[in-house]
Parts: sequence; C-alpha cells; structure tokens
Amino acid sequence: MHKRIRAKIESYMSIQNILNQNLNPFESDPSAKLQVQSFLQNCKRLESMFVKLNQPTEWITAENNKLFKLLVKKAQVLEIAINRLVADTNDMELLINLNIHLRNIKRGIQLRRINSGYLLHNLCEKYQNQLEQYGTSHEFLQVYRQILLDIEGNILNKKKIKDQNERNRKEFNDLVASINQFLKDKLDWTINSYQDSHPELHFKYHSARKLKKSNSRHYSIRGSIVNKDTGQPISYGTVSVLENNMQAKITKNGNFNFMNFPEGEFTLKIENIRYHPSQHIIKRYSTEHLNLKIELQALPVAHPG
Repeated sequence: MHKRIRAKIESYMSIQNILNQNLNPFESDPSAKLQVQSFLQNCKRLESMFVKLNQPTEWITAENNKLFKLLVKKAQVLEIAINRLVADTNDMELLINLNIHLRNIKRGIQLRRINSGYLLHNLCEKYQNQLEQYGTSHEFLQVYRQILLDIEGNILNKKKIKDQNERNRKEFNDLVASINQFLKDKLDWTINSYQDSHPELHFKYHSARKLKKSNSRHYSIRGSIVNKDTGQPISYGTVSVLENNMQAKITKNGNFNFMNFPEGEFTLKIENIRYHPSQHIIKRYSTEHLNLKIELQALPVAHPG
C-alpha cells in the first residue's frame, strides 16, 4: 500500500474515534448528524475491505511445488516402462520423444512443464497396449493426468485470487478517494461551523486531518542471515519478495533491510550460491517494524572422486 494512502487511512481512523466520542453536538443538527453517520459507515466499510486486501496465494505455490514433484516421480515410472519397450522394439523415435518430454517436465517454466506432461501422457496412451505389460496401466495414466489437472486448477485458482486482490485494491482505493473528497466538500466545512461552540472538537478533528509525514529512510524490516549449523553470518546473496518483486542484497556481515515495506502477508525468498534456497512467510502491520533472523542450510561439499 502506498504510504500516502496509509497515512490517509490512519487519519480517517483517528477522525472516526474523535467523532464517536463527540456525537452529542450533532443531535440537534440533522445535516451534520447525517454527514457524520455517512463518514462512520464508510470507515466501517474501509475496515471490512482492508481485511480482504492481499489474500495470500503462497499456499497454492507450495501445493503446486508438491504436485510437480509427484508428476516427475510418476513420469519416471513411465520412463522405465518406455525404455523397456524401446529395448524390445528398438523404436528410437519413441525414445527421443520420451527424453524431450522428460527434460521439459523436470525443469523450466510451468506452462512448458505442463504441456510436456500432457505430451508424455498422450504418448503413453498411444502405446498403452504395449506398455501395460511393463506395469503402466490405464489407471496409472489416469492418476498421472489428474496431477496435471490439479496443477492447472491451482494455477487458475491463483489467478482468480490475484485478480480479486486487484479488484479489491481498486475498490479500496476508490473508497479512500471518495472519503477524502467527502471530507473536503462537506464534513470539513461542517466541523468548521462548530469552531466557536466546540473548539476542542474542532481542534482535534483538524489535527487528525493532517497527514503524518513518513521518514523516507525508515526501515520497516531488518534481518540477518546465518548458517543453521554454526550460527555464523552468511555473506552476500539476495532476499526477494515473491508477491511484489522487492529485493534486498545481503551484506558482507549477513544483514539485509527493506524500507517502506507494505503491510500484509508476504513470502521472502533467500538465496546464496553456497546454501539451499529458503522461503519464509512473514506478516506485517502498517506500524510494525520487524527484526528477522533466518537460518540457511549449507549445500553439501562436493568431494573429488
């Protein structure tokens, strides 16, 4: 969330508290009472909509990672069956197609892995009668295909959530703009009319209307990366945020910082060439400053044969 919008929301919440504590002066002023009620209702809407912002999709990514691993495992079973068939028939074209599909299934972008997964499935269906004697049944192919369908379903679900997040964000920002215009055009003037009769209310209201300035060098998140086994700092590498493409470099002393980090739930991906990559889910509220300590497991050292 942009820091100016965040400042406006904090201002609105302060005004909401002030008005809720000072409702009596408006009881004899129908126009003012209606404006105050309208503002308070919009604040409740804003709070309700805030909860719906940035619905997480990390669980879908994690689920698909598991499914892709299962897909590779099932594909390896098909690989064995096809290699046995090739050994008996000397069908080298079949072997070439198998190797192409397997290579794409094991690595690369999602779309290519899925497409190759279906191509391998179709290839096995074509040779189903011959492959059955090597343990590849029709039921096995159905299970294999269902994994692909589940992966596609998760991708579609993730897109729906992201699209809904975008719609929710637009609706939320539109309401913020609408409230701001309402205050400028109506409620500010109404409260001004109470300056003489209720000076304290007038002062508190306009104090809350002033947006707090953010420190441009303010660090929202600080962290350190250490070796899981030794506890020693890990030098260099990157910490990236999967949801918004923010990235920070790990210093020589194993530290990293993010300035003006948004509130919500996010996934940090930590990478260093000598360690296993790691992902960590964090939750941050607008006024919260996080200090993180993240452990990485070192990659095994390759010994010369």
